[in-house]
Amino acid sequence: MGIKTVGIVGHGSFGALACTLFERFAPGVVVRVFSQEHKPDNTKFFSLADTAACDAVVLAVPIHAFEEVLAKVIPLAGKDTVIVDIATVKVHTVGLLKKLAKGRRYIAAHPMWGPESYEKRSGDVKGFRIVMTDGTLSAEEYAALTKFLQWCGFDVVEMTADSHDKQIAETLFLTHLIGQTVMEGGFRRTDIDTVSFGYLMDAVESVRRDEKLFRDVFRYNPYCKDVLARFKKAEEKVRGLLQKPVDAPQKGSLRIGISGAEGSFSEEAARNYAENNKVKDFSLAYLISVENVLSSLEAGAIDLGIFPIENSTGGVVTETVHAMAKHNFDIKKIFDIDIHQNLLVREGANMGEIITITSHEQALKQCREYLKSKWPKAKIEEYEDTAKAAEDLAAGKLPRTTAVIASAAAAKLYKLKILEKSIQDLKTNYTTFLAASSLR
Repeated sequence: MGIKTVGIVGHGSFGALACTLFERFAPGVVVRVFSQEHKPDNTKFFSLADTAACDAVVLAVPIHAFEEVLAKVIPLAGKDTVIVDIATVKVHTVGLLKKLAKGRRYIAAHPMWGPESYEKRSGDVKGFRIVMTDGTLSAEEYAALTKFLQWCGFDVVEMTADSHDKQIAETLFLTHLIGQTVMEGGFRRTDIDTVSFGYLMDAVESVRRDEKLFRDVFRYNPYCKDVLARFKKAEEKVRGLLQKPVDAPQKGSLRIGISGAEGSFSEEAARNYAENNKVKDFSLAYLISVENVLSSLEAGAIDLGIFPIENSTGGVVTETVHAMAKHNFDIKKIFDIDIHQNLLVREGANMGEIITITSHEQALKQCREYLKSKWPKAKIEEYEDTAKAAEDLAAGKLPRTTAVIASAAAAKLYKLKILEKSIQDLKTNYTTFLAASSLR
């Protein structure tokens, strides 16, 4: 290809690694680097104009900056300069190359490794993949490039930009998602690590410095949203498998899962159902969300799920609608219970201290007018469950200046004070519940 000079725009972690690789595998090529963090010294760091004028210019910049940098490089580059795109997403950058670099020589590729992997392998690049997705080089030039990369030890993989992004979402993005979650949770290596945990931490450590890349990939790769949604759904289903009844059920006992904590209206509905249907032998699993109830039902962890679908004041329970759309089940019974909402605070707290009121979205809807008239200055916040809010207030997880809207049963159970009783907007406040079973 006759490449004698290479410009590298960007001197972040990968830009610095690119310098190392050119020095190692192409020592005869002159490398010029442009970096906003380093002043030109005309030895290693050069102006953007001098860098862009090289025979090939590698854009080692964040994905969100790619378009801006490409637009600046093109008018400065020579007419035969090869623009090298190494971004982690390809549909986005290839589209920009076709739009802004029309008639120019370019190659769109993605090295499937980074500085962390390079360091862990002590510089051994054998088997490291480089994906080629698009380009305007001649067949001879492209063949020479791939032959050189293979000589270095890299594996060259060819695919479309769309196929690349789809697979990246399923692999690299998923690894980042798990890795960032593990790091955020504060999980670390221990003295008794299992081999599999060691592999997990290897993956975590390989992406721990890439938070900005993680966000960029999610923003510019259209397939990441679907992967995130699938991951969330799978996590919720697995969480459902872990839920256990409060008391281990005896043989023949009906396992009922409810969308609430102890002291919730869902518990009241479940006990109402058991009494009216003469079910004496049953156990309750407090699953908090409707999603967890339906996941547990599908997994066979419970025999019956009970959850609200609509309230006469607050309307349809949106959480239930979303969960029902994702699961298959059989409706055994539809029934109503009269809901009385109460404002609960810690013992000793008074009305003048309260600055925040929290509860489930439905409870807040049922008390909308009460909150407007009695608490116009209070901050109103949604919580995952009425009884869970009461439990967390009693446990000190919520500040003393917070009041929760929940049942009288929750007040008694968690030793909270009822500041005001029956605060729902309508005296008659029925909630419709579903009793659901598995289709199996």
